[in-house]
Amino acid sequence: MNSRHRVIGGAAAAVLTVLALGGCGKSQSSWIADKYSKAGAGTYRSPKSPPIVAGEINRKFKSIDRVDDLALRGAAGGIFLRYPKLVVGVLPDGTGSRITVDQPRGGYNRYYSHVGGRWASPGTNGWTSGGIASFRGGGPGSGK
Repeated sequence: MNSRHRVIGGAAAAVLTVLALGGCGKSQSSWIADKYSKAGAGTYRSPKSPPIVAGEINRKFKSIDRVDDLALRGAAGGIFLRYPKLVVGVLPDGTGSRITVDQPRGGYNRYYSHVGGRWASPGTNGWTSGGIASFRGGGPGSGK
């Protein structure tokens, strides 16, 4: 087999691998948009309960942290999933769920009454995979 056939064979194998992995490269927000019914900007609906929906999302994309205050607050509560660059809220909506997808600062502010005592405020670049505020750049003396 000459090198040209090996390159073509390798490229075909790479394409098949990508196809076999399917949605592995999808972001949380695009996966949620594909899986649930759109209800508005950054808002989706599901006929399933919040624990089931949050479980589906968290199985697909493991969150840095999760706050569940449904037992404590009932219909006023929710399940909140924190990712490095996203906050996903899953709230009761009749017999189903309302799912919101926000950038870190907006999600933190929106759900502060639920997550404020548990999560630190996000940095300008969200959170790190360990959950600490992530800051980009620096002031005088940074990098020294």
